[in-house]
Amino acid sequence: MGCSVVIAIIKELALWILHFSVIVSRSVGDLFSAVLVAAVSLMANRNSASFAVLALFLYVATFGFVQLSLSHILVIVLRQISLLRPYGFESAFSLRRLVACLVVLWLLAIFYAAAFAPLTTVILDPRKAAGVCSYFSCQRPLIIIAIVLLAFLMMTVLLFYVTVAYKLYAASIQERLHNEPNVTKKKLRHFIIFGGHIVLYTLICSLLLAGAIIIQNNIWLFHKVVNSQNCLLVEYLNTMIRLETIAGGAVLLWMVRIAADVALLWVTEYRRLLPWISRNEPKMLPSSQHSRSDSLRWHRTPATFNCPVYTLERPYGKWDFKN
Repeated sequence: MGCSVVIAIIKELALWILHFSVIVSRSVGDLFSAVLVAAVSLMANRNSASFAVLALFLYVATFGFVQLSLSHILVIVLRQISLLRPYGFESAFSLRRLVACLVVLWLLAIFYAAAFAPLTTVILDPRKAAGVCSYFSCQRPLIIIAIVLLAFLMMTVLLFYVTVAYKLYAASIQERLHNEPNVTKKKLRHFIIFGGHIVLYTLICSLLLAGAIIIQNNIWLFHKVVNSQNCLLVEYLNTMIRLETIAGGAVLLWMVRIAADVALLWVTEYRRLLPWISRNEPKMLPSSQHSRSDSLRWHRTPATFNCPVYTLERPYGKWDFKN
């Protein structure tokens, strides 16, 4: 008995993870980012490593941003496929294909972040800039690539969401005009609720993009100050303070985004995340179903034509059998 209960719980948990696989993947990425930021911050405070906040900003702008953007794109693509193929969606996107998409998503984010390893080395130890990653040949091109990809992915997610939302709205209107079951209306409602995550994503990533542009300008000033023949100590300190302040603010905004994303998810999807809550809530009966008291009430019998029961019960007169 105990083993059967455990197996049933495991199966239900597996179905829950399958249904929220993309959300689970995104949440795991956010949890990893939060743990990494906390660990690096503690180590930086102990070792007085002021450049660590710049490394955290680079991590957020590469792995964190790409993993989140691709997760949102995957959710929007799944909505689009469910609209185009409502009856063949499960066969088109099985568990194996969905897991494969998530694995590819994580690999793309990891490889993209790994491409910035030389820049991370220079941030942690600026003395290695000449031998590992110089400014003109390595640092500036990588920062420009990060800025361009930030803008491209943010606009792609926003454009995809608006396009799919319009298609869902148009399909809902068509179903209502053709007097068909309005199945798309429920999908549109869930997709609009998902738009809260897109609005939060767009707001934070816009600030992240602005911070990346400002950091690129300050890195150029830092390069000029370091390679100057004069002693520019004040300019050096001002540039470093600006870099660390902007990078720290961007990392803090990313942590706020993670907390707000989790709160928004629980507020909007708590019935689906905790299905036993909705099971215990009372549900109203549809209008087509009647209660027991309705069946005991008197109902008017409609007119009946050519019914043999009513014909036999009708009284006959003596003239009815006349030839």
